[in-house]
Amino acid sequence: MEMEINALLVDDEEQCVKTLQESIDWKALGIARTFGAYNAVQAREIMEKEVISLILCDIEMPGESGLEFISSVREKADLDDENIECIILTCYPDYKFMRKAMQIRCSDYLIKPLDTEEMTEVLKKAIEKIKKKFQKDEKEKAFFQDETKATLSDGQQNIIEQKVIPYIREHFSESLTVTEIAADAALNPQYMMRLFKKRTGLSVLEFVTNCRMEMAKELLKNTDWNNEIVSDKLGYASSGYFIKLFKKTFGMTPREFRKASGI
Repeated sequence: MEMEINALLVDDEEQCVKTLQESIDWKALGIARTFGAYNAVQAREIMEKEVISLILCDIEMPGESGLEFISSVREKADLDDENIECIILTCYPDYKFMRKAMQIRCSDYLIKPLDTEEMTEVLKKAIEKIKKKFQKDEKEKAFFQDETKATLSDGQQNIIEQKVIPYIREHFSESLTVTEIAADAALNPQYMMRLFKKRTGLSVLEFVTNCRMEMAKELLKNTDWNNEIVSDKLGYASSGYFIKLFKKTFGMTPREFRKASGI
């Protein structure tokens, strides 16, 4: 099975996006389609509709920074076991930014103005990583496909109930990955995700988000912390992303929740 690789270019300067789209031979690199977005909101809207495997993102953007956006993308990718590589584009060779980019496992950190040859080499390496992970995932899916067609045994249910769920509840405010969760239960990540979904009716990401949102309500009720502190305590890099998730979950913003709770 051949995978289709789509790229998302995120920069608040429209011309930068257009220049990237026109200056790189994306087809020759194996990129089927490129999409452009000018802020994090637009980028998420595209990712809700399209399967994106490669993101090139500027740091300085209005509202939510590129690093905050990629942090949220990386979290979702880690918990859904999605195949996404991210590359930072910026005018600022700032060590603080570079360090953060390394922490959220960006493929590279490129300084503007961009050199086309350098960019092409960086893209080749990122695309190769995407293809290798895809091939590995396909093999694992094929291997464990028959296993998860059967009804869960008591032993399998015990693994989810006694190992996986307690581990998530203990660590949900940290930077979790499916690989780490599965390793603690001595399970293959793909197999664990299927067992988890079959047992709970939720994906790992949905379960982690639910844990965080319930804790968010407690923190909003019992502290005077602002959204930045609450989101940080829950493991979110972006308070804007936290507010969006809270509203999606409960139908109101954290501020509206506090007001409705008489706080």
